Amino acid sequence: MKVLLVVISTLFPIIGESSEGAMTNPSVLRSTLIPGWGEHSYGEHSRGYLFNGIEAALWIFAGIASSTAKNYENDLYYYANEYGHITEPQKKSDIFLDRVSKYESMDAYNEQMLRNRQWDRIYSAEDGYNWYWESDEKRGEFFDIKTERYLWRQRLTYTFGAIALNHLVSTMDALYLKRLKSTMVIQPEVTDGSTGLRISLTF
Repeated sequence: MKVLLVVISTLFPIIGESSEGAMTNPSVLRSTLIPGWGEHSYGEHSRGYLFNGIEAALWIFAGIASSTAKNYENDLYYYANEYGHITEPQKKSDIFLDRVSKYESMDAYNEQMLRNRQWDRIYSAEDGYNWYWESDEKRGEFFDIKTERYLWRQRLTYTFGAIALNHLVSTMDALYLKRLKSTMVIQPEVTDGSTGLRISLTF
């Protein structure tokens, strides 16, 4: 991700440069690759920089969200091991860690499952799924950390969706500019015995 951010920050100044305000070979597909590039190629630099800025901001936030989610994940595993006495929590499923956050011990959890007649959800200490919290306060802190990790993962997912949308909108905008800048020339054409019109459409 760091490499991608460097590439984007390097390309944005380049694609905005033009000696005559437009690149020689305009292309809508450039905006599909890098939002704003197509706009620059059609000489619409203010629109191009807008999409460039949105793209850069989204990728920067994606990096922040990914890093923050990872930090919360590390804290989650530390709390699980240190205060919940869980063996190798990084190898446990999110479903298990969610259940751990709601019960003070494996025995308390299993007792509740037996009362609910949900025998398929019972855990065994022999399988490495035992846990017991040192205090209810630590369990609550673990729950809060787990929630924050989930929220930052969701933000990362939404950011990737926004990035995809930015590519799509920029592509559609470049297509609009292409049609806007197209020119049609109609010329009369007279030949022996016939007359007509020659239509020339330039993109």
